[in-house]
Amino acid sequence: MAKITIISDTDTDQVNGVVTTYKNTIKQLRNIGYQVNMFDSSRGGKRIALPGYKEILIALQPWKIKPILDSHTDGTFIHIATEGPMGLFARLYLEWKKYPFTTCYHTKFPEFIEKITKIPAKFFYFYFRWFHSKSKCVMVPTEGMREFLVSKRFKNVKVWTRGVDPTEFYPESETNKYIVCVSRVSKEKNLDAFCQLAYPNKVLVGDGPYLEELKKKYPEIIYTGKLTDDALRLAYAKAQCFVFPSKEDTFGIVLLEAIACGTPIAAYPQPGPREVIDIYNGKMSDDLDVAVECALKKNRTAVYESSKKWTWKVATENFLQNVL
Repeated sequence: MAKITIISDTDTDQVNGVVTTYKNTIKQLRNIGYQVNMFDSSRGGKRIALPGYKEILIALQPWKIKPILDSHTDGTFIHIATEGPMGLFARLYLEWKKYPFTTCYHTKFPEFIEKITKIPAKFFYFYFRWFHSKSKCVMVPTEGMREFLVSKRFKNVKVWTRGVDPTEFYPESETNKYIVCVSRVSKEKNLDAFCQLAYPNKVLVGDGPYLEELKKKYPEIIYTGKLTDDALRLAYAKAQCFVFPSKEDTFGIVLLEAIACGTPIAAYPQPGPREVIDIYNGKMSDDLDVAVECALKKNRTAVYESSKKWTWKVATENFLQNVL
């Protein structure tokens, strides 16, 4: 039986695209007979909250996974999911042992860090380019992101698509008059752009460090906090339009969740939306108000039909092609 080990700085109980991606991929891998182990930041000893992001715990003793790595370098395929302390230790140790591994580039962190520090993103690309330089395959979710990283002199970059579970996300027969954004509520998600839209009824689903500031700036917005299960599905399915204001995400699983509920998308022309949005299911524009206005006119049945090609089975087959 083939074995796959995944090292990640995220916690499996977090709600974000990275966790959703690996949760569904691992489920699919196990269904077809692979033995999969995922080791998150809880295996890295003491942890502290990332400054400004109290819900994100980073490992302070990532070397504690050394015995795990030693026991898994026996024909196991090792995949490093993130570039934090856990991923960094795994990358250094595996390079030292001359053991092959793959990596994934989930978020445009250099651009995000630039916004916070005002230091140009090009300086941070030195670290990320070095981090992924020994990977036998750097996985990204879209062809646009592959081309982007190649332009930044990354090597061995390949596409790993994403999927959506149709048993969890599906349409409703009736909608309500609101547009929705489902997101982690942090500054890098560009949520001010959503809150400033001209459409009168806006609902923001999610939690995070920027929530209280948004509530003070935009008291007219309906804030639901984090939703899960059918409450989350209904938030998508009852909305007239889903808005994706982020310019830093490399994809956005929420895009697929929205169209699986029959809800058209409005977004900026970024790599993730470009991969998902077509003439049937949404609109991209540098003017988000224009994108919303056009998306509202889309046929919801056509939107739903466009989601059917995005399956976790296909995405997992894609992952295996890159890992093996």
